[in-house]
Amino acid sequence: ESWATGEISSSLFMAGQEAGLSQTMIMELANVFGGVIDFVQDPRQGDTIHLIYEELYLDGEKYADGNIIAASFTNQGKTYNAFRFVDSNGEANYYNEEGVSMRKAFLLAPVDFTRISSNFNLKRLHPIYKTTRPHRGTDYAAPTGTPVYAAGDGRVIKAGYTRANGNYVFLQHGDRYVTRYLHLHKRNVKQGQRVAQSQVIGTVGSTGAATGPHLHYEFLLDGVHRDPRKIHKQLPKAKTLAPAEMTAFRQATNQSSMQLAALRTDSHLAMNNQGDAKSRAN
Repeated sequence: ESWATGEISSSLFMAGQEAGLSQTMIMELANVFGGVIDFVQDPRQGDTIHLIYEELYLDGEKYADGNIIAASFTNQGKTYNAFRFVDSNGEANYYNEEGVSMRKAFLLAPVDFTRISSNFNLKRLHPIYKTTRPHRGTDYAAPTGTPVYAAGDGRVIKAGYTRANGNYVFLQHGDRYVTRYLHLHKRNVKQGQRVAQSQVIGTVGSTGAATGPHLHYEFLLDGVHRDPRKIHKQLPKAKTLAPAEMTAFRQATNQSSMQLAALRTDSHLAMNNQGDAKSRAN
């Protein structure tokens, strides 16, 4: 069992690297909090991450990271906690301290560590065609090759190439929801395939009518385009553990909850001491 703390100066990815975390662990951390934090818009300088995680050893040598046991993300003064718990059916998921699942029906953003280059706008001037055309999605600028994730569990209803869309993937989620991913560099899935939330379905590119590498992401509810950045407020709420599971949950997470609180307190004191030292030096 190991632990790490980090302070965000530019992005979660950089903070994780500075804390000594592997890229796999940083991605897992993003997946844990992806339903409650939009890593494109929300993180601010001074936000902090704290986590306790497993390390796997063979003959005294570490060969891989294990699971995140518990983690917290403090964003603009508000702290989100997540605890790994295996329920009575043997299913492992992450929950907050109240037993509410961290996993929402859809990720807030299907790509990490990016900026928004164009928002949902029904009267946008198209940058290539120079005419007013509705922009029915959100553009996330990111380097070519950046992983693109399935926003939710679903099925690939279309995957192909057109001159306008470039490489694209369309996903159906239940009866009412469709998500679309355009201008991909590569497609990792085929039509008819089932996908899980956070599964990599392709990579960011600039294929089709695109001025630079970005993901164009669309969200449709009952066939109508909706603003992907606002629709989450109208989506189904996260599941909560059944009352019968709560006693086991509290027993299983009690120690990691105290460890996480101690980790936050220790790093907070360390940061304050650093600030005091800088003040004295000045």
